[in-house]
Amino acid sequence: MMPKKPNHDAKRHQFGGHWTTQKLDVLAGYLKSYTTALKDKPSPQNPFQKAYIDAFAGSGYRGARRSKDDPNGPQSLLLPDLAADEPQDLLAGSAKRALQTDPPFDRYIFIDKSRVRCEHLEELKNEFQDLADIIDIQQGDANSKIQGFCREDWSSRRAVLFLDPYGMQVEWESVAAVAKTQAIDLWLLFPLVSCHA
Repeated sequence: MMPKKPNHDAKRHQFGGHWTTQKLDVLAGYLKSYTTALKDKPSPQNPFQKAYIDAFAGSGYRGARRSKDDPNGPQSLLLPDLAADEPQDLLAGSAKRALQTDPPFDRYIFIDKSRVRCEHLEELKNEFQDLADIIDIQQGDANSKIQGFCREDWSSRRAVLFLDPYGMQVEWESVAAVAKTQAIDLWLLFPLVSCHA
């Protein structure tokens, strides 16, 4: 069965800039190192079950904003404001980058509050058919989902939890719950706004 071609317009999730690509490159490198380091740990006969959890997963793709310094970007036009909706590059978001990790995780959990974004995430199962059975898409509130996961038994499991919210949606109770597991590596990115006097 041929995988469905991504519907780029429907999947575009506009955010970030060059720093987002750099951030995702660092994450991808870490995930590869993580799964490599934990391969056959604590023993080859009884390895940890490893999960990647993305609690603000988006659609799996992101539309790249062009920098104002890009010579081919909107600022090079006579009327740059009219170019705001021009087609832009469609890049892999954190969910898709995680699915490209080699060696792979044993389970991928993608959470988003938006029903539409969850539907787009479901389409990743067509693109990554060999991983489809271990991809779990969950619609709902990130904090309640995280706190629920953290109440489970983590003695034979390990995970990387990636939290890259749009604002200050992550509750302290979620961070505290993750710490109590002593089994989840937490990546929490803070959105910062630059203020000028």
